[in-house]
Amino acid sequence: MLTVLASGKAAPGVTTATWALALSWPGPLLVADCDLAGGDMVPGMLAGRVGIDHGLLSWSTAARHDLPVAGAAALLAEHGIQVPEQPQTTLVPGFATAMQGSSFTPDAWERLARSLQRSTASLGRDALVDAGRLVSDRGCWPVLRAADQVLLTVRPSVRSVHAAQDAVRRLRQELGDLTTVTALVVGDGPYSAGEVAEALELPLVGVLPEDRAAATVLSDGGRMSVKSMRRSSLMRAATSLASKLAASAESSSDVAAVAG
Repeated sequence: MLTVLASGKAAPGVTTATWALALSWPGPLLVADCDLAGGDMVPGMLAGRVGIDHGLLSWSTAARHDLPVAGAAALLAEHGIQVPEQPQTTLVPGFATAMQGSSFTPDAWERLARSLQRSTASLGRDALVDAGRLVSDRGCWPVLRAADQVLLTVRPSVRSVHAAQDAVRRLRQELGDLTTVTALVVGDGPYSAGEVAEALELPLVGVLPEDRAAATVLSDGGRMSVKSMRRSSLMRAATSLASKLAASAESSSDVAAVAG
């Protein structure tokens, strides 16, 4: 199952939500930081703790044009890093700057999309992608089109909903329809999660509560004991949501097997 998290321009916490789900995922997982504007997954939570010699750019160089998709998919793990807090999770770091992101060609995005699909289908692990903000016609749209589910992250505020509505229009234009898209509401605000989903005309996949202490650990490498982190309201909600998403992946695989 390939799951992509994205947002509108109001920056409602895609990276934090991606980390929360990645650390809660019940099985082997490949995480790819595909934010075109520059990835924050390593500079945030893992700052100073892991090397960044490998990532999307080194993978793209290694996965040359004539390499079969299966080989390119296998290389993803080689150009990733093992997450210390979750050994069964591998993170492929993203771009250090927006300029690096702009150097990733449309063909490279297509190869990445096919490789992530193959990784989930044949290597026995799910894939989770931080796509960042959907504010440009460029970027990882091939990955979004290949996704089994797209979680549009939004805060329950007028500003964030307005930005998400623009993202919904872009998603409909690029994907053709919104059958794979759901709303993930993050934090507190004047509106309920149901009202936000209704305004976006999307199903509600889940809610991640406001939890600044735990969120700071995920976004900026703040300190908190492992025990306290696991007990935090953010991680408890993320664990429930990750189990739901992983179960959906298993159910989809069963349906595909029966159809085959």
